[in-house]
Amino acid sequence: MTILTPKQMQDLDMACQKLSEEDKVRHVGVINQLGHLVAGGFRKGIKPLPEDDKVRMTYMQMQLDFRMRQDLDDVLGPIDYIVSRRTKQLVISVPIGENLVLITAEPDADDKKIIKKAEDLFDEITIRTL
Repeated sequence: MTILTPKQMQDLDMACQKLSEEDKVRHVGVINQLGHLVAGGFRKGIKPLPEDDKVRMTYMQMQLDFRMRQDLDDVLGPIDYIVSRRTKQLVISVPIGENLVLITAEPDADDKKIIKKAEDLFDEITIRTL
């Protein structure tokens, strides 16, 4: 398991903040291997669609789903990102080391633009395992 330094946490929070300023983005958070939010969160003034306990459950579910999909990495190659477009919101997962950047946006948001910006922001952050 990766233990984040205070500098890494600050860098992740800054990247989450910058990405959350994108048009139609509702949430940008970094989820650790245990499914806990370690950086970022909902954009100011945005009310989560699910209740708080469902948000925490969603974090764990997204991390579990990502880990299960990694079982096919040696056959299909590593995951660059996962996109799920629902009627009420767009959900994007982007791996960063052993963590996962979870982004939610309005359903009509430009997923390719958001993913490109996420990759640009988070690729600059180096997370080393101990």
